[in-house]
Amino acid sequence: MLATRRVGLVRSAVDISELAARIPAPLGVRMADPLADLELLVAFQNRHARPAMVTPVEIARRFATHNPEPKMLRLIVEDAGGGVVAVGGISDGGSFARADGSFSGTVRVVAELRGRGIGTALLERLEAHARSHGAPRVSGSARGDEPEGIRFAERHGYRETNRRYNSYLDVQAFDLSRFEDPDEVARRAGVRLMSYAELERERGSDVDGLQREAYALGVKAGADVPRPEPIQMPPYEAIRDIFFAPETFHRASSVVAVRDGRIVSETLTVMRSPGIAYTNFTGTLREERGKGLALALKLRAIVELKHLGARLFGTTNDEQNAAMRGINAKLGYVADPPVIEVEKHLT
Repeated sequence: MLATRRVGLVRSAVDISELAARIPAPLGVRMADPLADLELLVAFQNRHARPAMVTPVEIARRFATHNPEPKMLRLIVEDAGGGVVAVGGISDGGSFARADGSFSGTVRVVAELRGRGIGTALLERLEAHARSHGAPRVSGSARGDEPEGIRFAERHGYRETNRRYNSYLDVQAFDLSRFEDPDEVARRAGVRLMSYAELERERGSDVDGLQREAYALGVKAGADVPRPEPIQMPPYEAIRDIFFAPETFHRASSVVAVRDGRIVSETLTVMRSPGIAYTNFTGTLREERGKGLALALKLRAIVELKHLGARLFGTTNDEQNAAMRGINAKLGYVADPPVIEVEKHLT
């Protein structure tokens, strides 16, 4: 079976006939079209996602449009009625590609069809695709509340490298009176707290300059986030329309600390779905740390979201990031079971 997929205006062919022969009847497998199958793929993903990880189709479409991934392979297994029962995908990340050319992959099979070789067949075909592009390793993740997924990864030669935690705050139950006034914290530190919307109005027409400044702080502060390997940020131009999308970037609850007209700390918020907000990034320049700014920013964001009627406020932190996890615990965030990151060396 020779399947084709569109990458921009280019069509590429991938042979999945051997894979198709391994998928038990009456199921069938095909390559996904990155855009035409987008709603189908998002719906399958969201069926199994934690609240803060639910992705609106609009976000997924914007990401797919502004971050083309010509090396991506995505596979869909369907039942006789066309229902999606398994999905596998692998890519170098496009604009988010790592310096060593590694790929990241994912495989999910509906619970009632596990143990029939579908996941193994998909994974082996995805690994072969990564090898064909010279990838030295493949990374992925398994949920801590799905031990069968962890065992599956281990059986196929993957080892744990890191743990991340999705955490949630009940916004409407939040009690601000337990905390010091964030504006008092800012006054003591000699900075101004402002929403991104307020700073945008103050800066006037230089929206691009403000976005570049927020991005630059994210790159600089993000380099200090404790992780097994550094975060590699793509160029600003590659992610501007993803991170600052007007449909999802929430300017009122994105809060910055400003000193002498320059952003020195920020927390950036997106609305992932109705009533559910998510922190894309919180960071402070190294010389401004230890002054309580990150906590003050989060407090201002929570107050705004509570006023708007948001239900949950989600965030994700690496296990090693004790400072940010401590702030979130103090605020009352409740963590899900960990997301266990794994990798396998191919060469």
